[in-house]
Amino acid sequence: MKLAPRDEFALAKEIAQMTFSSTKLSLILAPSFLSMERISLTLKNTPILLASQNCFWENSGAYTGETSPAYLKSLGCSHVIIGHSERRIYLFETPENINKKVRSVIDEMLVPILCVGESMEERRSGAKDHIVRRQIETALEKVELVGNQKLIIAYEPVWAIGTGHAAKVSEVLYMLRVIHQALIDTFPRAVCEENTAILYGGSVDSENINEFCEENEIQGALIGSSSIKAKEFNKILTAMQLYA
Repeated sequence: MKLAPRDEFALAKEIAQMTFSSTKLSLILAPSFLSMERISLTLKNTPILLASQNCFWENSGAYTGETSPAYLKSLGCSHVIIGHSERRIYLFETPENINKKVRSVIDEMLVPILCVGESMEERRSGAKDHIVRRQIETALEKVELVGNQKLIIAYEPVWAIGTGHAAKVSEVLYMLRVIHQALIDTFPRAVCEENTAILYGGSVDSENINEFCEENEIQGALIGSSSIKAKEFNKILTAMQLYA
């Protein structure tokens, strides 16, 4: 909620014109609902994919103000961000509602980008492993990945989001291993290897992207504030393509 619709559209057009040569790197934009249809048309003949920042868990009904997975799919959306810490904190999203969203998105053959992460208080108390594992377990309860269905987990420590202070690579790697184990405990190992990916998000910028990309366990980045600055985002994209 940082750009006006016309600014979002202008940024999307600029990103669509950036050099994007790697076939191994997926680029996904997540604009606001109001800009999604217009941006979807702009990205139509590009390899760039479209994500929603949220969704509701029902496809139809009397749910004023909500947007369904089916509606998002009709706009060309392929991914949906679910459970971002800002929604957990400010809008009091519950584990049960997050689970329903994940299931509805998968039912609609879209890809959930499930955000998990601990606060600084939870980290200092030594509860970070338990908190993140519990977020994954509740979000993926009764979830099955069949065939080519995909699931993306974005590790976003609450204490790093929007602060300008990214987590240390060693901290990220430790938590990604916790997340990977939680996935292995949830799905067959083959499904974990073929159908899931784990990203890092939290104050990612052009200054630190290389150190994250150098680690194979970090399979991508969920980029926040740096993504709304075209020149900064282009630097990040250029760096990521070198490691793809």
